[in-house]
Amino acid sequence: MKADFVLRGAGRLVTCAPGLGEGVLGVIENGALAASEGVVRWVGVESELKSLDFADAVTEIDAGGRAVVPGLIDCHTHLVFAGDRSEEFASRLAGRPYEAGGVRTTVEATRAASDDELARLAADRLGRFLSYGVTTIEAKSGYGLTPEHERRLLEIAARAAGPVEVVRTFMGAHVLPPEYADDPDGYVDLVCKGMIPSLGSLAEFADVWCDKGAFTVEQCRKILRAARAEGLSLKVHAEQLSHSGGATLAAEFGAVSADHLEFATEEDAMALARSKTIGALLPGASMMTGGRYAPARMLIENGVRVALSTDLNPGTSYTENLILMLALACTELKMTPEEAILGVTRHAAAALSREGKIGSLEPGAQCDFVPLDSKSELDLVYHYGVSPAMSVIKDGRIFTGPLADDAPL
Repeated sequence: MKADFVLRGAGRLVTCAPGLGEGVLGVIENGALAASEGVVRWVGVESELKSLDFADAVTEIDAGGRAVVPGLIDCHTHLVFAGDRSEEFASRLAGRPYEAGGVRTTVEATRAASDDELARLAADRLGRFLSYGVTTIEAKSGYGLTPEHERRLLEIAARAAGPVEVVRTFMGAHVLPPEYADDPDGYVDLVCKGMIPSLGSLAEFADVWCDKGAFTVEQCRKILRAARAEGLSLKVHAEQLSHSGGATLAAEFGAVSADHLEFATEEDAMALARSKTIGALLPGASMMTGGRYAPARMLIENGVRVALSTDLNPGTSYTENLILMLALACTELKMTPEEAILGVTRHAAAALSREGKIGSLEPGAQCDFVPLDSKSELDLVYHYGVSPAMSVIKDGRIFTGPLADDAPL
């Protein structure tokens, strides 16, 4: 197939693909990329571009010697919500510990918000994600907690997708809604029988929060079984506030990811490694709650592949700044820069069952990439907390930045 899109001038083309380029990040010096119909067809050294076949009209980008990385991926967000919990944040600063029940404040505000308001808020957040070089996010429901409201949040997330791809996760098992405070088993039955069977194609994943103040291992096991029976892939919020058994539950079900893991043990890590479950770590939540950071080094040394995420939500990590999570991963989780970059590219893609399709620059992957305002990918960590993106390209289309130059080769 003839290429209709070309990237040239990449001083360091960071492929994040095994077998391409040098080191764990697969870096190609003086690299180039060719794509057609939004899919990467070739990557290599720029001097070899002339050997390819090109369409009559080619969109060309010259990175001008900058580093180029795959489009970044945020694999754990709570995108659609209304209201804020700033008073709760101030209370934590005064010494009150974080508790799962604060979610109910957001549930009340989200139920009261109109569809238009929720859609506008989600679109604004996606715009901020894009500005940081993020081209794919995961978005959970969980702030409705009724069959109607959970479907509504997933429908709004589906409509919100634009330049940023939105992967949807059902999380009716977030916390108990107030109306079921005295009947947790009744609510679990509602999730299993009244919510999950009605989702259709609205969600790809189902997530449960297994922790004190949320749901027990047995309650989560019942929900995960129901979700699996309906063809949903599985995720687990595990070991955030205590050692709950959520990580071994995730391993038992072969979950795609176990998220948080602040209280994970070596036994948990070995189980996750055996099941090939990705550990999705959320250092922003630890920073903002004053809580324990996940033991990233222990997880990695036991064979768990680690992804990173903002955990965008109004209670514990109100940010779309995925770049800040890279810095926290290195300074607080003791990850190397290369491990952190894989955590928002290839490993984050694996946490969404999309490894080799997004989060890397290799033949067959989506043409999603970010030319950085830097000559080194290390600036993703080193120049922390600011947007690194000179431009953002999604599916071979240029959505931000000055680098577009429609010209034939």
